[in-house]
Amino acid sequence: MKHNINSDKKCWQNIVAVHSSHDASLIHLKDGKINYFIEEERLTHYKHDEDPIHAMFDLKNYIKPNDGPYLHLFNCNTDYVDGVGLSNDLVEKEKFSMARSLTKISREYDFSFMDCRWEHHLYHAAGGFYNSGFDSAACLVIDGAGAVLDGKLLETESIFTCSYDKGFQKVYGTYISAKSEHFFNPPLSYKKYNLNSGFGMIYSAVSNFLGFGYLGSGKVMGLAPYGEDDPNIESFLDKNLKIRKDLYKKWDGDVFSGLHLKENSYLKYPEELDQIYKRGEYLWEKYNVLDYKPLVNLAYRCQKDFETYVINLIKKVIKITGQKNIVLSGGCALNCVANYEYLKYLPEGTRLYVEPICYDAGISYGSALYEWYRNSGSKEINPLKTLYLGPERKYDIPDGAYDVTPSDVIDIIEQRKLVAIFQGRSEQGPRALGNRSLLYDPRDPEGQKIVNLVKMREEFRPFAASVMLDHAHEWFDMRGMEETPFMMYAVDSYEHTWDTIPAVLHVDKTCRIQTVTREQNENYYNLIEEFYNRTGIPMLLNTSFNLGGDTICEFIQDAIDTLERSDIDYLYLPEHGKMVHIPRKY
Repeated sequence: MKHNINSDKKCWQNIVAVHSSHDASLIHLKDGKINYFIEEERLTHYKHDEDPIHAMFDLKNYIKPNDGPYLHLFNCNTDYVDGVGLSNDLVEKEKFSMARSLTKISREYDFSFMDCRWEHHLYHAAGGFYNSGFDSAACLVIDGAGAVLDGKLLETESIFTCSYDKGFQKVYGTYISAKSEHFFNPPLSYKKYNLNSGFGMIYSAVSNFLGFGYLGSGKVMGLAPYGEDDPNIESFLDKNLKIRKDLYKKWDGDVFSGLHLKENSYLKYPEELDQIYKRGEYLWEKYNVLDYKPLVNLAYRCQKDFETYVINLIKKVIKITGQKNIVLSGGCALNCVANYEYLKYLPEGTRLYVEPICYDAGISYGSALYEWYRNSGSKEINPLKTLYLGPERKYDIPDGAYDVTPSDVIDIIEQRKLVAIFQGRSEQGPRALGNRSLLYDPRDPEGQKIVNLVKMREEFRPFAASVMLDHAHEWFDMRGMEETPFMMYAVDSYEHTWDTIPAVLHVDKTCRIQTVTREQNENYYNLIEEFYNRTGIPMLLNTSFNLGGDTICEFIQDAIDTLERSDIDYLYLPEHGKMVHIPRKY
């Protein structure tokens, strides 16, 4: 029996929300709290996977038929469902396999389908605001592109005012044409809109040009500190700090693949490199990107202009809304280098919250929270306290595992060995936070090179540090922040640390840090504390438990497989006090 979800508030006790596009995800929200949250890629090992089919079936292990009393299913991508949520005509669409999975599960669990608007930026804003702990705020959303509005325009930047009493009001937005033939030269009827490609598109284009793909912007961010100002590379911004209009003439535009840097006059590079790109080869397959200074300088220019551009936008947010509580969301909020830079320019009394699941995986999260608060009538402020949101995974202890203590684990780390840690609910979002992490000695001057080699990543990629909160301010300039538990800022290190923890410091002496308390993650904290008691250094090198090109481990078998095909020797299971040792094969 299906129920009238618009009239029965009890229906909103259980919500299943699905995001179906790149970075697909699924969430089960029970009484406004997360029971289950997962990105599809964690189950398939296909990065940025688009259809949460496996997540749908995995969810069956964590809910019961008629749990609740009712469950409701949302789909947040009208590319597939034409704006009507999930209904029978979904079967007629190209995503037939997903439709079949949803239909099968919905019959078993009696889901009530809901018509759903495609409100991409609104859901980014909702996730950020409800997680922030603010009672009211202004939210700035920046990504590549969001929803199609009126069949004509794509969102690129949005500003919302947010409160529990008045909900969400969009007070400013910029857009690009949804039709590629009008990408930067839209018809006259569009002139009433604020037309702007947005810097998310530019950053994605630079990423693709460098060979990292359209969703590889994090690599550009890591490469940028090696660069410098280059007279052959002009700014992306004009004198008013807006994206240059004349730049568009040098670019090709395609709404679904982003922008392409194409034989433009302001980027000069060696003829040899030109031939590499014409053959379609990725730079790092045969060459060291650091050897090609013009490309490194392009990454630098892109990052610096991005920071300038968003700082100006944040000032616009404050001016338009008068708010001193600022929420930042959308995929561009993953730029932890820029997030730290913004702190220097905030007016006194302004508070910044950066949503950790700000990219598109957070759309399911944001839509579920939005509908929960809108329909339940709740005004409970419930700030995000943890990202250990993945499902509980029960598993058998692998054969050959032996007993260890935290002291034994630190013995191994002090021998400059990589130790994987696997415990509890997986952390969601792109950062490993001690439940699915690889750990190493931060004192090793060769640490960055060694760990990147083991992980099969580009050698310029930096690593994070997990730091005891009680000591973080002694080692890093936090710029007024009390803590940063979700690793959303790359902060400056103090000079006295530079020779002590070289493995976790980038070339510009910054470090993406995660502050840790015993209450947040007891097993992980105990390990860091043991290292501190021995060495006086209150941190460990932390990177995600995966190899290059793969996704973060979700299951115990993922962990074992990763050890078997890499030079990672040890797997620590702190909940059981066990260690698995798989020796290197050579």
